[in-house]
Amino acid sequence: MNTPPARRGRPRDPALDERILEQLLALLATHGYARLTLDELAARSGVAKTTILRRWPSKAAVAAAGIERLALRSADVPNSGTLRDDVHTLLQGAVDTFARGRGKFLPSLLREAGHHPEITTLLNTVLHTRRQAYRKVLALAIARGELSPSADQELLIDLLMGPLWLRLLLTHDPITPEYVHSNVEAALIAFDVKTPP
Repeated sequence: MNTPPARRGRPRDPALDERILEQLLALLATHGYARLTLDELAARSGVAKTTILRRWPSKAAVAAAGIERLALRSADVPNSGTLRDDVHTLLQGAVDTFARGRGKFLPSLLREAGHHPEITTLLNTVLHTRRQAYRKVLALAIARGELSPSADQELLIDLLMGPLWLRLLLTHDPITPEYVHSNVEAALIAFDVKTPP
């Protein structure tokens, strides 16, 4: 049996990756995508530009990695015991991250998308990552008997995510706790979701 060849060079340092991606998010928040440069990212991270390019082949790639990381952190899959509480947690996580927290720059990215087509990919990364979390909580709800296995899960996810992201990205109307609660209730009533005993 052949053993794979040993990798050359030093192993990748996760702490360094973390530092670079943290600085990337900070620069997106202050500069936007168009004005973000790998030279400044390298300087802010305390590394050489070549260090970044060994990890990610382009500005778009490192931006995608940072945004995906942010989206994953804001979409931990809850398992509270009820679908109502789980989807409420996911929606509130989006509000806390993208309306009030580290991801507040997302709406400004959308405004830049016309000049930088790769930004559409970045936004799709966020939404795809979050949809995966909803699929997991819906699977838990089906297993508990709260949601029919024949339910159109993609439509239910649209009903849960759509109104919130419309406000986050386009209308900028306020997103209050009452709004989040109403959003959850309307979607679950439409799908006749049963609360387990």
